[in-house]
Amino acid sequence: MATAPRTRGTRPIIVVGGGIGGTAAALALSRRGRRVVVLEQAEDLTEVGAGIQMPPNAFKAFAALGVLDAVQRIAAYPERLVLGDMPSGRAVYQTPIDDAFVNRFGFRYALMHRGDLLQILVDAARASELITLETKARVVSFADHGDRVAVATEDGRDFEGDAMIAADGLWSRTRATLFGDEPPRTDGYVVCRGVVPVDRVPPSLYSQTVTMWGGPELDLFHYPLRRGEIYNIGASFRDASLVPGSEPPAVTRELLAQRFAKAAPQIRELLPYIDLTRSWVLYDRPPLPHWCAGRVALLGDAAHPTTIYISQGACMALEDAVVIAHCLDGTNDIAAAFRNYEKRRVLRAARIQLTSHQFGEIYHAVGVNRELRNHLLAGLRPEALCDTLAWVFGPAGADCVTTAATVA
Repeated sequence: MATAPRTRGTRPIIVVGGGIGGTAAALALSRRGRRVVVLEQAEDLTEVGAGIQMPPNAFKAFAALGVLDAVQRIAAYPERLVLGDMPSGRAVYQTPIDDAFVNRFGFRYALMHRGDLLQILVDAARASELITLETKARVVSFADHGDRVAVATEDGRDFEGDAMIAADGLWSRTRATLFGDEPPRTDGYVVCRGVVPVDRVPPSLYSQTVTMWGGPELDLFHYPLRRGEIYNIGASFRDASLVPGSEPPAVTRELLAQRFAKAAPQIRELLPYIDLTRSWVLYDRPPLPHWCAGRVALLGDAAHPTTIYISQGACMALEDAVVIAHCLDGTNDIAAAFRNYEKRRVLRAARIQLTSHQFGEIYHAVGVNRELRNHLLAGLRPEALCDTLAWVFGPAGADCVTTAATVA
């Protein structure tokens, strides 16, 4: 039976999944004196993907996790958030990321490569004597014995802990075991994204902004990463034939050009810079009323996968990590602590999921809905988006635990 050395007379907490949510949970727990074993099925603790947006609430979590300085050193910082109308090529709404923004929310709005963020978390975890990272450890079963949790991996290893936190993603086997194996849902959007060195992007196509071009059932987005050294460019379009579990279609230059044929010229000029070596189908799930059972709890996408449209997927996992460690601090009543975690987080995460879905409908509006969107957004004050998402970002001075329980 493989276990890490005990602290406070307890077994370690077992975290299933070594992505952003899982490593953040390990860090948060270790900072509260808990020993943690992280079980990751992949050979390496690396992240596949491209850019990730980090609004101010993420930085409240980074502060709680002790990685704030490391993140701030490598992030890029946009001057504005921009929503553009793809067919016309015209910006219909923008808000500045300025001193007033920082004064209101405590931190800037930042941009990172997903791999950079995970590396920061992994490096911090490896530096902790309380965290054990196990790779090539695919979990195949678990059992809650009332006073402990037993976990078995595919290669025949057995682990025992005081509790298990499942950060095993959208297709979580733990979630399926606890709450049923319902498939995630998709609106059929396929996304391609990647990064290119900034010096490969013509100055006429570069912008120190987060820009989302919304079109009829398609979008294109771009923003700088890694201290402004690389440029993240991605696009998505709807394929109504896709169903949950579908393999992403092969996206070619010809298909992309066809889908974006009615985009404004300056947007079509960005298409050759999009990496087509891999594509993803975008999924979410309806809000789940319960995330835990006994000594087992869900975290991140295992609990509340959301669409990408308000950039809160990773943020919610980071908040989960901080809150679950807070709830477990100083108690041996694991089940009660998990119920407290669930109570603090379920409604906020549900509202994030629903709000993100609504923003996606706005971005992808068709016909008169698009015209209405453009008309209404053009009349908004620059601060309107910040007013709408103030409950998400949290006020300056509020810590992560407080912000992470805010619903309105």
